[in-house]
Amino acid sequence: MATSMITILPEVTEKTGVPRTLHVPFKLGRPCGEPFDFGTRKKVVNQLLEIAEKPAGSYLEYEN
Repeated sequence: MATSMITILPEVTEKTGVPRTLHVPFKLGRPCGEPFDFGTRKKVVNQLLEIAEKPAGSYLEYEN
């Protein structure tokens, strides 16, 4: 299983060595967006699944 991570602080996440990272532009404590914004949450999960298929070292910026 591929390891992927959602991050709000990519400079910190980079130091941990996570193989695949999705950088999101949301507030701390809300890595999938605002509460009850199911459309945004679905986009985050879909992009996270997309990066899980990529090779280690991959990094994506969240696309709205």
